[in-house]
Amino acid sequence: MGKIFISSIRYSLIYINKMESLKKIINLNQAAKISGYTQDYLGYLIRQGDIKGKKVGRSWVTTEEEVQNYLFKQKIRQDKFAVGSFLSRRRTRNIFLATLIIFVGVFSVTFYLKNKNIVEKGVVNPELSSEVEVMETRN
Repeated sequence: MGKIFISSIRYSLIYINKMESLKKIINLNQAAKISGYTQDYLGYLIRQGDIKGKKVGRSWVTTEEEVQNYLFKQKIRQDKFAVGSFLSRRRTRNIFLATLIIFVGVFSVTFYLKNKNIVEKGVVNPELSSEVEVMETRN
């Protein structure tokens, strides 16, 4: 009696599981509404193996979960492409060159202004001024 009860429960669980999976099966018309793709393109994706599906009679069927998984994979692929193009070699080189030009420009302006202030203030290196005085006394 116990074995019959356990096998009955097991059969019921298998049946419920199959029914749940059958509820999720949709035709390509419904999948097109969910995904925004055409029915023809979804059929192509199923034939290519990108989406799991099966041909029943003359129609293709799939599950809503498969369509959602495919859409998620496409979004991830698109995001990776966006990051890859943002950090491309060409863009990285251009950013490096722009940074280098700005650095050299700021350094040059700073150096020029420091030298200009020294000349305007009349600050002279004491070692050089003593050599100049010595040379003037010799002449």
